[in-house]
Amino acid sequence: MEVLREEEVLQLEEELLRRLEEKLTPLVEQAAVDAAKVAMHQLRLDLMSHLSRHEDTIRRLKRTESALNHIPTTR
Repeated sequence: MEVLREEEVLQLEEELLRRLEEKLTPLVEQAAVDAAKVAMHQLRLDLMSHLSRHEDTIRRLKRTESALNHIPTTR
């Protein structure tokens, strides 16, 4: 009788673990997807900011070059 109870307890534990795994696996997968989306969004924002700074620098350099071309050279 005692052995039967141990087997029943083991079966119940296995069933419980299986159910928990079935419920938790999709939640963990969705959490990973959400985290990846957040990381990619932040990366996009960082890249856009970086590009914007370079575009500003290019505009300043073009204005400087244009201004330098208008300075008369004296000999």
